[in-house]
Amino acid sequence: MLPYYLLVIVTFLFTIFDFVNSRNTRLLVYIPLCTLLVAFVGARAVGIDNDGIAYEDAFNLAGGMSWPDLFTGNYPETMERGYLLLNKVVDASGGDIHVVFMLMALITGLVNYTLFFRKSPMPFLSVLIYVGFFYFYRDFTQIRYAFAAGLGMWALFWFIERKYVAFFLFVFVGAFFHASVLVVLVPAFVSLFFRNPWFFLFLPIIGLIGGMFNPIMFLFQLGGLPPVLTNYVMVDEIGQGGYVISAIAQILLVALLIFRKELLEHYPKRLLDVFYIALSLSSFINLLFISFAIMQRLSLLLFGVTLFLLPYLCDLLERRRADQYIALSVRGVFMLYSLYYGLKMIGPGLMQPYMIWLMQ
Repeated sequence: MLPYYLLVIVTFLFTIFDFVNSRNTRLLVYIPLCTLLVAFVGARAVGIDNDGIAYEDAFNLAGGMSWPDLFTGNYPETMERGYLLLNKVVDASGGDIHVVFMLMALITGLVNYTLFFRKSPMPFLSVLIYVGFFYFYRDFTQIRYAFAAGLGMWALFWFIERKYVAFFLFVFVGAFFHASVLVVLVPAFVSLFFRNPWFFLFLPIIGLIGGMFNPIMFLFQLGGLPPVLTNYVMVDEIGQGGYVISAIAQILLVALLIFRKELLEHYPKRLLDVFYIALSLSSFINLLFISFAIMQRLSLLLFGVTLFLLPYLCDLLERRRADQYIALSVRGVFMLYSLYYGLKMIGPGLMQPYMIWLMQ
């Protein structure tokens, strides 16, 4: 497991470059770090993560399907056609599942890491948060979801910038790889009609109360679940979610409300509103469906706004000379927690000892 631990520690150490003022110097260091993260996940052998073998089966399945069936979705699998079409193209080109892994790692890395560098005032901190909370779960196991989630974050920025064609295009493409990306439509459209920050501050409490009554089982008894989710309920394989996401989200919601006026001096109101709503909904979904962890994909996708909100807050507080040392301490604490959380994620429940596929 040593390579996993080293990867997280190296990412943590690279956050020192957030203190470098030159954007070009940052980029010269940022590119090798992101290349390492992409290569590490793309070159992995089949079987070291929970879903690798299943993705290999999907590759073989796609190779045996006809092009018309794939384009029209005429197949028994519930997997989205965009991913299966990618597998079909690779198979027709003479490639194998390892080529798919590398391609997915490349496009996911391109989507995520370019967004961090462009939109985060502290891109290395954003990468650390991503590695600590998302990387091993998404990029290693849920590769379709990882790519779709990255497109979802881009889509929210396009919406904020009123580039609606790009917004819908990114959501559309993402949905062809994983339907969970459709959840970004909720905070986007809600923000058009209702933006009361006090309501969204307390919305997670409603989710906490609702979660006590197990709404998934209630919907299941009413026959209101899609076939895929019904299957998860029947086999009871998914387990439960956790409260960490909601705890972090609630702290950020309070901080964003306290420093809202100052944040508005540096960031657009529309951006703060949309991200605040997305963060609140993330916590709400997590708490409401706490007994059904498959729904955490929706919650975690929206929780991705923390990759930008936390750097926004740190950057704001560190501009204030009177609170600079306190702000640096807060940043340091969260960096250490991200490091701890990333190291804690490493274990046989999620991945096996690392191996490059060429050495398999």
